[in-house]
Amino acid sequence: MKDNNPVKDWLNEIIYRLSRPYILVLALIFTLIPSGKLTEALESGAEFLKIDTDAKAVAMGSAYTAIASGIDAIHYNPSGMAALNRVEAGFSHTNWLLGSSHDFIGIAMPVSQGIGDRVEGRVKNTGMVMGLGFTRLTNGAMEGRASDRGRTGGFNAYDQSIALGAAKNFGHYALGGSVKYIQSAIAGSRASAFAVDIGAGRKLTGLPVYAAHNFMPGFALRTGYMMNATAGSVATCAGGFSAGVGLYFLNTGLDYSMSPFGELGNVQKLSVKKKF
Repeated sequence: MKDNNPVKDWLNEIIYRLSRPYILVLALIFTLIPSGKLTEALESGAEFLKIDTDAKAVAMGSAYTAIASGIDAIHYNPSGMAALNRVEAGFSHTNWLLGSSHDFIGIAMPVSQGIGDRVEGRVKNTGMVMGLGFTRLTNGAMEGRASDRGRTGGFNAYDQSIALGAAKNFGHYALGGSVKYIQSAIAGSRASAFAVDIGAGRKLTGLPVYAAHNFMPGFALRTGYMMNATAGSVATCAGGFSAGVGLYFLNTGLDYSMSPFGELGNVQKLSVKKKF
C-alpha cells in the first residue's frame, strides 16, 4: 500500500539532499578551513563541554561521534539515541585535572513505538526517543588572594549543563537534536547561555565502523590515539594515547578508561549504563 504522508515525503527529500556527496565535501571544507571569526567563537567559552562523558569514547581516542548510541549520544551526536528501543540510564565520574571532578548522569527512553527492520536480532524502533542529561565540572575550593598576596578567603567554581534531546529513525537514517542550558560560576559570579546541537547518522550495511578486541563475550580491551592533543581534549598532553576496558552483563555496561596527561597526572573515568 502506498504511503501518502506529505510530511514523511518532505523529510525523506531533505535527508536525500543532505546525504549527497557534494554536501559532505562542503561540510568537510567548512570544518577544515574555518574563518578567523568562526575559529574565535568555537574556542571561547564552555570549554568543559569538550570533556568526554563516556569512558568507552575516551579509550577510543574520542573517535565516537559516528557510533555513539543510547544515552551517551546526547553529548556526542543526538541522532544516536534513536538506536534505543528500551529505557537506558547512564552515569560517569571522572577524576579530572588538578583535583577537579567531572560527572554526567542521564536517561533516555522511547516515547513512541514504531516497527522497523530487524537489527542484530531485534526489531528497530522507528518511534521518537527522548533523553535528558546533566553534566557538571566541579573545581572544588580555591584560595583567594589580594593584590598584596594576602589571603582573602576561599571560593568555589563550577560549570554545568542540562541537555534535553530527541531522535528518530527514518529508514537507514537517524536525525536528532538537543537544547542545552549552560551555566558557569566562580566566586559568586554566574553566567549562562543556551546552545543547540543537531546530529544525523546513516546505517552503513556491511562496512566496519571501528574495531575493538573482545577476548571473550562481555569483555573488551580498547585503545586510541588523538592527533594534536590539547589539555581541553580527553587525549594526553604527552602523545594522545588512551586505553580502557569494558564489561557487559545483565543489560549493564561498565567501562573504565585512563589517559596520561604528562606532569598533570592521569585522568581516570568510570562509566555505567543500564537498560531496563
